[in-house]
Formats: sequence, C-alpha cells, structure tokens
Amino acid sequence: MRAHLRYLLLDGFDPETGELALRASAHGGDQLGAQLLRIKLHLGRHGDALQPLRRELTNLVQMPLPPLWDRGLKLFIRAIEDELNQPEGRDPRRYLWVQTQILHPSDERRSTLNHPVQRQVEILWDWAQRLDQEGDGPRAMELVERLLLLSPKHQSALAWLSTLLRDQGMVEEMLDVTERWLAMEPNHPEALLRRGEALLHLERPRDAMDSFQAILKGNPLHAAAHLGAAQAASLNGGDPFPHLDAALELDKAATRSVLQETFDYRVLARREEERGYALDDLPALLGVSPAEVRVYLQGGHLPWGGETVREAELTRWVGIQNRYQLQPAGLHWTAPTPRSVPG
Repeated sequence: MRAHLRYLLLDGFDPETGELALRASAHGGDQLGAQLLRIKLHLGRHGDALQPLRRELTNLVQMPLPPLWDRGLKLFIRAIEDELNQPEGRDPRRYLWVQTQILHPSDERRSTLNHPVQRQVEILWDWAQRLDQEGDGPRAMELVERLLLLSPKHQSALAWLSTLLRDQGMVEEMLDVTERWLAMEPNHPEALLRRGEALLHLERPRDAMDSFQAILKGNPLHAAAHLGAAQAASLNGGDPFPHLDAALELDKAATRSVLQETFDYRVLARREEERGYALDDLPALLGVSPAEVRVYLQGGHLPWGGETVREAELTRWVGIQNRYQLQPAGLHWTAPTPRSVPG
C-alpha cells in the first residue's frame, strides 16, 4: 500500500496560549502503516505557523503539505486572528467552531472549508459513517459530537451518538445524550429504551422502570421493553416473571439469549437479616455436583458475593433457571422456612 493522507481535523484553539491543536491522519505505506499525528501550531509568532505540520509530514510519512490543507489552515488562522482582535476575543466559547472543521487532502467536497453550516453538518456525518464502517468507533463518535456543535437538535445524530457511546461503554455520557434526545422526542421508544438501559447500568432500577413502562404504555408488545422492565423489577427485588413471560411469548430466542448471557441476577435491595450460603453448601441445596456449581458461577451468572450467595439472589436465579428451562435439568432448591414470620 502506498503512503497517503486521509484527513486533517482541527481539535480546538486556546486563546490564552495561542495554540491551535490539530490531528493529521495518514497512512505511511506498508512499512509505517496508519499514523495519527497530533500537532500544535503556535499563532501570533514570527515565521511560518504551519512549519511544525510540514516538518511532521515530511519526517514521518515523507509527504508535503497538500495545497488544500495549506490554504484551508491559512484561512482558519486568519479567522481566528480576526476573532482575537474583537473585544471578547479571549472567550474560549468564540472558538468552538474550530472543532467542527475537517479537511480532505484533495477533495473540497469532503472538506468543511467554505461550505454553509448545513453542508458542513452533512460532511461531518459522511466522515463519521465512513470511519464507523472502517471500525473506528471512537473517531466516528468524536465527529458526531462535533456535528452536534453545529446542529444541537440533529435527532439522527443524537440517536447515533447514544449507540456509539453505548458501544464504548460510556454509560453516563449515553444517558446525557439520551436525555437531550428525549427533550425533543419525549415518547420516542428507542430513546426511552436507551435511557432505561443506561439507568440499569447505573443501578437505578426504579427510574429505569419508568422508562420501560412508558414504552409499554404505548406498545404493550414491545419485547425489549418487557425485558428491561423484568430486569428493573428483579434488581429492585420485585417480581420479574410477568414481564419475562411476555418477552418470551413475543421473542423467545432473544429472551433466552438475554437470560443466559446478560441478565443481572443480583437483587440490589437489602434486608437487615438475610441468610447467605457458602459455596460448599450449594451442591446439597441444589442437588448438583461441585463441578456443576463452578459452571453456574462462571457461565450461568449465579451471583457470588465473594463469601456467600445471598438467599434472595439464589432464589431468584433458581426460579428463572427452572421456569425457562435454562439448565439441562431442573434444580431442586427450595428456600428454607424462615426462622420467624415477619410482622
């Protein structure tokens, strides 16, 4: 593969230091491979402000500065210098636009330079899609965030950003984006589903249940919402089975997959006096071998607190395993009679 340049992305301008941060994406050919050059240009000094970029391109990928990058950066620098001469020129908010600019090495149609805002939004969207298709989710996410600086109410961008954030495990950030999405579309099922998923991850099952119930109010046949509601109920110590039964009826394969792979069998609610069982007790209680108990802990998601298995969680886990036949044979657990009757 021959060396080539991919894009130049402006990262921002600091009016206090005069530093313009940017990144150049390049491929140095078969020997160097993919390169991401992080460079800071110092504005307001004598000499060629672009010299650090020229030097890096020459040293690392043996390529000159493309004319489109040269011309584009000079225009950006001129615009920044004009801003600096304004009365509020030291306000960093005046330079948010810098982060929305991207330059292709040769194609002006894929560069934001000299395009109206709506076209810049489309260009950033196209770049984000391309990067996501190439498997570069973090970079795609970054460009969608920059797109939203230009178009804060871009609903498709908010929806996609919530997906990208979820894929990166950035749950709190996903929740923030989803709330922005819901502010524009309060009853959008996918937005409510994402909000519920995020709240489950943040161990806020009561709030998550509100989101799933809002979906089911408009569509009682929404299988994913029933699964979410079942998870919220279970984490909160409630009864998940009505929602699990409904989900199984609507989508058996997905429901069994969730119960076998991702369902959280913990019970967040705590009782003052709650029995726990050591691992050595479980084979006799469940009617299985010690080896099978180890399998349940590793692949069956049986909750283990480090010292004991809580009775509430063991009861929940066994109940779901038996009801939906998730194990080759039924388990024989029955919770012991309590020492005293509550109340």
